Amino acid sequence: MATYAIDTNGDIALSAATAKTILNVIAASGGLVKITELSVSFDGTSSTAEPVTVELCASTQAGAGTSTSHTPLQVSGATRTVSATGARNYSAEPTVLTVRKRWLVHPQGGLLVVQFPLSREPQLAATGGWALRCTAPATVNVQAYLEFAENE
Repeated sequence: MATYAIDTNGDIALSAATAKTILNVIAASGGLVKITELSVSFDGTSSTAEPVTVELCASTQAGAGTSTSHTPLQVSGATRTVSATGARNYSAEPTVLTVRKRWLVHPQGGLLVVQFPLSREPQLAATGGWALRCTAPATVNVQAYLEFAENE
């Protein structure tokens, strides 16, 4: 099974109390995408800061939003050509997003790494996508990645 990754390619600034989609993996037409691993970390400096809400969302891609395109990088498995596309750092949010998983992560040294169990990976078919969205109570930078497999 080949796996691929997209990442934030450095810091993405989160504005206070504003939901921001930082990554999105979009399935090719008729394709299947399942998330195998994700990671999010923050560079906050206050030990008394409130946690950042991190959400893994299913996206219908009804509205694509405005983002920077990001070509997925193959990270394991036999060499394959990836069909899915990636996007990062949305300035206008994609629609429609449905939260499937949610975590609270402290912004000072906070690190979230999730490896989904085999056969229990979140997956979507058709032309939808998986988006990683963060809402921080105060301004902070985030770095993240999503690893995924397709058409398995």
